[in-house]
Amino acid sequence: MDMASTVNTYLPLSFKQITDLVLQLPKKEKEKLVSLLQKDEDNNIPQWQKDEVKRRIDKYNLNPELLIDEETAIKLINEM
Repeated sequence: MDMASTVNTYLPLSFKQITDLVLQLPKKEKEKLVSLLQKDEDNNIPQWQKDEVKRRIDKYNLNPELLIDEETAIKLINEM
């Protein structure tokens, strides 16, 4: 097992200190960090929600003329 994956270290760094360190990384390492952060962000969205968004996008693509603007939608909701 890789030693780095088994050691937990607490480093009290400010956000600015972290960004200063990140800016010093080589481009490849920055790209890896961005990819890791994006992957983590994607994992925070439940699969059911991703599926629902995809279903709604597919429905829109089949009938884009059915989409109403935000102002009309709010008006319809307020009339309920």
